[in-house]
Amino acid sequence: MPDLERDGRSELPYGLVLSSSEVGGRVGDVRRWAAAGTPVRDAAPGRLPEQLLADHLPEPAARLLGTAAQEAGMRPVFTVPLSDLAVPRRPGGSDRSGALDPHLLLEAPAPPPDEGQVLLEADATGIVRWVFPAAALHGGGTDRGAGAQTFRVPMEQFALPASEPTADRGIVGFGIATAIHLLRFPIEQAAGLAADLAVSRWEKRHRPYGLRLTTPQTFLAAGEQASDEAGVQVSADRLAELAGRPFLLFVHGTFSRCRTGFRGIADDEPLLHDLHRRYEGRVLVFDHPTVHLDPADNARWLLEHLLADRRLTLDIVTHSRGGLVARHLSRDGLAGVGQPAPSVRILVHVATPNAGTALAERQRLSDLLGVFTNLLGLFPDELVSTTMEVVLEVVKHAATGVLGGLDGLAAMDPASEGLGELNASAAPTEASVRAVTSNYEPTQDAGLAMRALDGLVDRLFGVGNDLVVPTEGVHRAGSYVVPNPLLVPSASAVFHSGFFRDAQVRAGLSEWLPGR
Repeated sequence: MPDLERDGRSELPYGLVLSSSEVGGRVGDVRRWAAAGTPVRDAAPGRLPEQLLADHLPEPAARLLGTAAQEAGMRPVFTVPLSDLAVPRRPGGSDRSGALDPHLLLEAPAPPPDEGQVLLEADATGIVRWVFPAAALHGGGTDRGAGAQTFRVPMEQFALPASEPTADRGIVGFGIATAIHLLRFPIEQAAGLAADLAVSRWEKRHRPYGLRLTTPQTFLAAGEQASDEAGVQVSADRLAELAGRPFLLFVHGTFSRCRTGFRGIADDEPLLHDLHRRYEGRVLVFDHPTVHLDPADNARWLLEHLLADRRLTLDIVTHSRGGLVARHLSRDGLAGVGQPAPSVRILVHVATPNAGTALAERQRLSDLLGVFTNLLGLFPDELVSTTMEVVLEVVKHAATGVLGGLDGLAAMDPASEGLGELNASAAPTEASVRAVTSNYEPTQDAGLAMRALDGLVDRLFGVGNDLVVPTEGVHRAGSYVVPNPLLVPSASAVFHSGFFRDAQVRAGLSEWLPGR
């Protein structure tokens, strides 16, 4: 096992070169997978789930990510194991200085023009991070077909809070040992279409719009069979028939669908039945693409499929980015000429990035995708695999060097124009606006991976957060201030995708939504 010299350069087998900036350690045996010598379309999956399990990922996460990556056409090409990693200690106990920015550079043979590749880093604490080619991050193309691609792997180290589980023994913190996997995938190209439409084509096919009227029995099933782009399964006649009283509308968040985002409500059968009883069957779910279209586009589609001649009254429960969609619904001029905008009687923001999230900044895209990848893997159920699919499609999209086509994610950038316009106005006085937020802290019995993810995200934000959205930004965003937010106590360990599993949050919904 050769030494990784600090500030040195090591030529590894198979044309790989590893350069160090203030990082020392050891390099294990480099593995060359079968896909390295054949077109990706012809390569066997490569047993990636088993490899990730060997990398210390928790078993559900290794199976979910490995299987989803294989189904997305991603194949491992090379694996470089690293151990005994060390970066200079800084005064005050910090292992990293932002000024010096310790990192590794991996130079790898570039893929052919009709393939892309991305680096998946699997830390020994059990979490993963995505690393895109350096050229892709700057919008300078993909350098596919050139001699080599370069990946800049940030090296961070921090100690984790002590815990009792014996499985943690021998691992002293994040960034001590890791395995970096180079994954290659085919690029789907459509004649005459720009590359930045790739995610658009995928979302239209796999994440179509849908507006559906539900019952307690069909709440989770809503949208499951959607295949047409229009996706409307509630007729204008039926809306008109019910329009005399308020509707309850659910709007999901990023990468999600209503049947995944609101699973916690569906699992609370008394609450689900009670809400349908209160609203006498006027319960709607709105499924929409969240990656290639911004929230205003989503709101515009919904308005076009509501009644053109009647003003509906809506009580809206939102999760994450869905809250931005809901805010656009009543904006002047968004509805068609002569079409009345709906009256939003009650709006509930659950983990909405009203002030944005730093993870949506273009240079943080890999962090956003990494956080969602880890959350999906650490808390899997039978529905999250569909969410992992879209995350991996965005990973492939960004790895090819295309920075356009992600308007739905860019809309959550704190500096985005759309957020600036929304937050120039105060919360509407005619509506009752509620906000639910948390500052996630892992419990003492939390697994090593969850504690490592929390430590990594806290370093990215520098303020309280739910692992995706800053705590305060849910209820305080410019002039848009929601009074008396429900701040879920840290002891409850509620993270971004887990709010509706929390009894306090569901009790709040029961209190705030009157029906009738």
